[in-house]
Amino acid sequence: MSNNTESNWKCEGYTEEPHPSIEVEWDQKCPICNRERNSPKHKGGKFPIGAVIAALSAVAVLGGGYWLWPNLVSQNSTDSSQESTEQTITPTPSPNDQTGEKLGSTVSSASPSEKADSSQESTEQTITPKPSPNDQTGEKVDSTVPSTPPSEKATTQKQLEGFSQGEQTLFSGTGNVNRDRGIEAFQKGDYSKAAELFKKATEADRNDPEVLIYYNNALANQKPNPITLAVVVPIDSRLTSAQEMLRGVAQAQNKFNNSGGFNDQLLQIAIANDGNKPELSEKVARELVNDSSIIGVIGHNSSSASQAGLAVYEEAGLPMISPTSTSTSLSGKAFFRTVPSDAAAGEKLANYAYNKLLIDNAVIFYNPKSSYSSSLKEAFEKNFDSLGGQVIRSVDLSDPEFDAKIDITRIALKKEAQAALLFPNTQFTSVALEITKANSQLETEERLKLLGGDALYSPTTLKAGASVEDLILAVPWFAKSPLSQDFSKMAEKQWGGLVNWRTAMSFDATQAFINAFSSNISRSEVLQQLQGINLSSDKTSGSPLEFTSEGERRSEPILVKATQGGSVAPNNSKFGFDIVRE
Repeated sequence: MSNNTESNWKCEGYTEEPHPSIEVEWDQKCPICNRERNSPKHKGGKFPIGAVIAALSAVAVLGGGYWLWPNLVSQNSTDSSQESTEQTITPTPSPNDQTGEKLGSTVSSASPSEKADSSQESTEQTITPKPSPNDQTGEKVDSTVPSTPPSEKATTQKQLEGFSQGEQTLFSGTGNVNRDRGIEAFQKGDYSKAAELFKKATEADRNDPEVLIYYNNALANQKPNPITLAVVVPIDSRLTSAQEMLRGVAQAQNKFNNSGGFNDQLLQIAIANDGNKPELSEKVARELVNDSSIIGVIGHNSSSASQAGLAVYEEAGLPMISPTSTSTSLSGKAFFRTVPSDAAAGEKLANYAYNKLLIDNAVIFYNPKSSYSSSLKEAFEKNFDSLGGQVIRSVDLSDPEFDAKIDITRIALKKEAQAALLFPNTQFTSVALEITKANSQLETEERLKLLGGDALYSPTTLKAGASVEDLILAVPWFAKSPLSQDFSKMAEKQWGGLVNWRTAMSFDATQAFINAFSSNISRSEVLQQLQGINLSSDKTSGSPLEFTSEGERRSEPILVKATQGGSVAPNNSKFGFDIVRE
């Protein structure tokens, strides 16, 4: 990030052990090397690995923005090498989640913007899958799910780094003895024992979606011909967003398997980690395409990651449903999404600004290098202009010379605009919050109206307090909206806290696939069935689910406002979000 704010510092590791530059909260340790802000850059001694893992776990949970607003206590197993930490499930976007992560039901440390878009700018290292011995040459496979003899299942599972159906944990920062023992049993093909141990693991850590998925996978493998879907999440760079997405998938899988599955076949989920890195996303997509048992993909997280994977899925005819990628540049015969696109969000904000707030002139702040940020900007501008409004100018948030206070003061004094549209991707949400702070320091009559995208739907935004009061955001899902409340209550019971939009949209994506299963479970058949999906609100996270011919969901975003005492808020926060009554 080009601007250093009071809430962040940059860490590049120790002189002896450098790592890619990463932004860290002002009072936090670096999640990679455990260095503190004021500590020397020379290591002078090795940190115990346990401390590093504990730090990673704490940062991931507390800083990742799970958005389970109530505290989700992570009951990590008694593995002495792992220190247990309290996790708050924040379904909302995390501060690091600035890709457009949408605030779900709970404001967690993960920023809404984590929205799958800005993930492309993450500087953290990603796991690169190793070539699999079972890797096929890439030929398109469209056969029905093969039946694998129980005795051979253990040897045919993917052993690639960054992929798992139960053979390894992809979240090494958390300890759970029964999970680890379950993994050993799963590797040996002892699925009955694995299910028993994974079940205990879920009881020890109820908010961990990975172990619930592995538990259901173990059950699925005890029956012939499990149905396999893959989910691709950004564990390396957006851990909280990854967990939020997995919670939605796990909840839908658990519900489906508990009901007996389809024709006595249960659902198995293969988890893949692409770190939101487009170059890795393409490699992950090729691995998934080459596994003929996988008949659909949920993901990816960021729009750039989804774009990289989509080209591969299109060629193979493997259907993909993204629950979080909103860029309007995404389209294709194999592409669907359960989250409203940036086009829908831009239109919603433009209509409200012009017709309700009576705004005629506006300034847009965005990152032109981000597909999420750019597509949201273009959608707003197009609709605002058509209504009769005018975007006076657009400002590049990534410009190192940008000064929020100077720019906002100039706009106010010259009366250039009545509103500021804040469309940062997750990398630049802190810069957007500098704008809200500068605006709040103006005289009341000079202040601009503030509107923005879901990247700002996060606990970090609410921590800004009075400076974000009355900020209006367009988000895909809101826990307290009338249609969402039933699902929100079920999710809270499942995970121990409110969830955010990522969890809700991932649940819907999994439900779409489940309802596309037919007597001929193949990629081509599922792809065809998805085009006619029509789910009522009682089968989704709230809104009915139906796709257009372009794979877009027939729904519109929800407008929420930051207010003092808002109903969806982090613990101990004076400010929260409430739905805007239009």
